[in-house]
Amino acid sequence: MFHNFDSTLFDDPNFKEDSVREVIIVPILSRLGYHPTGIQTVVRSKGLVHPFIYVGTRHHPVTIIPDYTLNYEDKPILVLDAKHPNESVSSYANIQQAYSYAIHAEIHAKHFALCNGRRLAIYNVDRAEPLLDLPFEKFESHWKDIERYLLPKYLLQPGLRDYMPDFGYKISRLGMTRDNNIIMIGTRLSLFAQVNQNLYTATVSTELAGINHCVSFDFNREQLLLLVAGLPNELSGLFLDALSRAPFQAGADLAIEVDLKTHLGDSIKVQHETFVPLVIDEVVNSRFNATPPMSGGNDIPPHIFRLSHAFKIVSD
Repeated sequence: MFHNFDSTLFDDPNFKEDSVREVIIVPILSRLGYHPTGIQTVVRSKGLVHPFIYVGTRHHPVTIIPDYTLNYEDKPILVLDAKHPNESVSSYANIQQAYSYAIHAEIHAKHFALCNGRRLAIYNVDRAEPLLDLPFEKFESHWKDIERYLLPKYLLQPGLRDYMPDFGYKISRLGMTRDNNIIMIGTRLSLFAQVNQNLYTATVSTELAGINHCVSFDFNREQLLLLVAGLPNELSGLFLDALSRAPFQAGADLAIEVDLKTHLGDSIKVQHETFVPLVIDEVVNSRFNATPPMSGGNDIPPHIFRLSHAFKIVSD
């Protein structure tokens, strides 16, 4: 996107705010899919009918009109203001101006951003520190980070930024089909959940092409019993009991280690995300790993049963 751009131009006195807009910001927004028309749009210099906000009983003037308002289904989701390369994207005055516009009742965007060419800074109106502050030299290499903070699905649902990409969906995009056998050796499972009386699912993370992905496995009641068969009897009993009652979830804390024969299931669309579970065909082996990594299950809510917490109960 910027392969032929010489960043020393930021020091050229002729490279001003309009150059930042046309040379830096426009290509970024275009690559992100923001266009003048469609479901995901960009509006230039959107004016306000009432250019002020109330602070108590006093009018507080909104003194700038940011260069770009990003919209999804005609609803503002972020305002972006271009700055001269010599202006700071972290100065109080510049942040305050963009913030005042973003929170205005006619805009009501939860995010705003500043870009001076040298840096891109993205803010949430409820936080003082930037969500992302990226130098120009990393715009290309950290493009996924820019997407995670400027694409509509992440602006509308910020929690998605913490989600790992789905393993099944990724390998299906690489050409894997339902007819292919997928053998998983030494897989250590994390969170189990009961979907219905004879459908269960379990998740774990794994690395693919240097990136952590979430793997989900679907299986039936009979296979569930085989998955926990490697546990000591008392632990398997506690685990199955927790899984059989509300909230019908149980954390294995990577202590259940299995060898599996699987295949790709049907793709499932959930709001902005698509995932493809691995359907278990055969539980080849199940083992109890009493010393799982300390990181296992750290994202499991405190009200969920955790196998590691039951170790001490059983040992006592």
